[in-house]
Amino acid sequence: MNYGEIKLCDIANGEGVRVSLFVSGCTHHCKNCFNPQTWSFDYGEPFTKEVEDKILKELEPSYIDGLSLLGGEPFEPSNQRALVPFLKRV
Repeated sequence: MNYGEIKLCDIANGEGVRVSLFVSGCTHHCKNCFNPQTWSFDYGEPFTKEVEDKILKELEPSYIDGLSLLGGEPFEPSNQRALVPFLKRV
């Protein structure tokens, strides 16, 4: 799986202050999508163990309220294969 962006102190994509992960890949191609560049599964950078560890570290401060998954489409089957093991660590 690839990801397009990680926002470390995001207040626009969920309740409170969050870490937001924008995954790559979406087959829906919705009209007026606000992130069409993420439709390609090849967009962005590889989602590695090091990236997972960085996100986990960024979730530690008490002012962080959670993790938001955006895209692309986190529920695409190929993205689920990468995200489920990671989310078990969150």
